[in-house]
Amino acid sequence: IILIFHHPYEKKLGQDWDRKGGVMVGKWIPSQYRGVRYREDATRKHGVKADRYFAIRYQSGGKTKEEGVGWASEGVTAAKANETRAMFMANIRAGMRPQSLAEMRDMAERVRREEERVAKLEERRSTTFAEFWESDYLPSCTAKTVRTVGYETGMARKWLFPAIGEIPLQSLTSAMLQAVAVQAQKEGKSPATVAKVLGIVSQVWNLAVARGVVAGDSPTKQVKTLRRDNRRMRFFSEEEARKLLDALQARSPDMHDIALFSLFAGLRAGEIHGLTWGDVNLDAGTLYIRDPKNKVSRHAHITPEIRAVLVRRGADGMNRQEYVFPSRDGGQRRWVSDTFERVVESLGLNDGIEDARQKVVFHSLRHTFASWLVQRGTPLYTVAELMGHTTLEMTKRYSHLAPDTMRAAAMGLSGILDRKPGKVLPFRQRGAEGE
Repeated sequence: IILIFHHPYEKKLGQDWDRKGGVMVGKWIPSQYRGVRYREDATRKHGVKADRYFAIRYQSGGKTKEEGVGWASEGVTAAKANETRAMFMANIRAGMRPQSLAEMRDMAERVRREEERVAKLEERRSTTFAEFWESDYLPSCTAKTVRTVGYETGMARKWLFPAIGEIPLQSLTSAMLQAVAVQAQKEGKSPATVAKVLGIVSQVWNLAVARGVVAGDSPTKQVKTLRRDNRRMRFFSEEEARKLLDALQARSPDMHDIALFSLFAGLRAGEIHGLTWGDVNLDAGTLYIRDPKNKVSRHAHITPEIRAVLVRRGADGMNRQEYVFPSRDGGQRRWVSDTFERVVESLGLNDGIEDARQKVVFHSLRHTFASWLVQRGTPLYTVAELMGHTTLEMTKRYSHLAPDTMRAAAMGLSGILDRKPGKVLPFRQRGAEGE
């Protein structure tokens, strides 16, 4: 037996009730406006009367659309619903938007989000250099080494925070950064150091552009700095090289081997640290230098000194994926051990030297490799290939080390216009002319 009970109010009004959102609503009742109707809620009240929910019906794209406008208790009336319907119908005829309540809500939401974005942007545009450094820049440095982040932070605290730390990023000017550069130069900082400081500002600015905090080119582009030849030219004499390698062997055989690779193959520290046993070819006598600083891979040559190190370190039985000079955890080394600097200091190789370009650093071993080659008459083009230089201009710094070779080449033209037909030139002149 199925018993059907009717709500007394439903029976009284003679209406069929259904549920919508947990609320009992009645049948639609036409209003005085065409296409506008409402229904009354059995439980919601608007004053002493039942609350009314208004809806509109109209044609769009050949189809009848019906959308709920809202409750009388929320301020909706039949007249307002009619105005909304009339607006949609006019927009449909003119091909304008919005053409429905859904579109109206979507447009309103987009406007709200845009206003919110603009408000947040305006709030962020007051962010100072120091605040952005802490909130955005440092967290973005995950791909950098701890040493690099520490170096940049130290430079920022020394030169940038005191001068521009409290300045909003968008208010930074080239004049402010020019003052930073001038002050650093007055205190004896090299153009290279000043360029690094400005480079840090440029990185911060570019990140701020990407995050919508500022716009436009970095103000560092308009900063002018003094320029000088900052290339290191110091190289070892043979006696200095022997003493250095002997001292390194006594202090750290590992550091000795790394230094020897740079001295006899002209490799950068990063290139040595990146060598795996798979890059070593003892049969061919080569080392494959993958992804170096200039991005152009090349081969270096294994001298007897380097071969002895490789054999001693077990070249034949090593995993090809392992590093030749691994860090303590078996991974790739990231920097040169402080042992090198301590040994250089103990030998007094930098005593009394004020010019940073003349001080001994690990890179001096690579300079020594090139300098010794040039002194022994190796053509600059060959030296450039062995060093992995992308242009000969980078190798020309060593040309002064071969004055005899240059003089001999120039003197080979001596007397060329005095030669009589059939006269035989001396051998050295014939060689100069290719005869």
